[in-house]
Amino acid sequence: MHFEQSAILTVHNHVITRNPRISVTHDKHDKHKTWFLHINNVQEEDKGRYMCQINTVTAKTQFGYLHVVGKKAETERSEN
Repeated sequence: MHFEQSAILTVHNHVITRNPRISVTHDKHDKHKTWFLHINNVQEEDKGRYMCQINTVTAKTQFGYLHVVGKKAETERSEN
């Protein structure tokens, strides 16, 4: 979810947004079941806070912030 835009991007393996630059993958063999949000051809408007939520009995939430700098992008992660 792009937090500032309140835009749901994906649900499980399905991409909800109509933005063709967005995709999602996960490693089924990873014991932590890691999920990855991919943004191809990152643009200035992609910057901002992103949220991932796992709807278990007690929801687990993780936030990340995407900084867009020139032609390269930096990311930083924080857990809630």
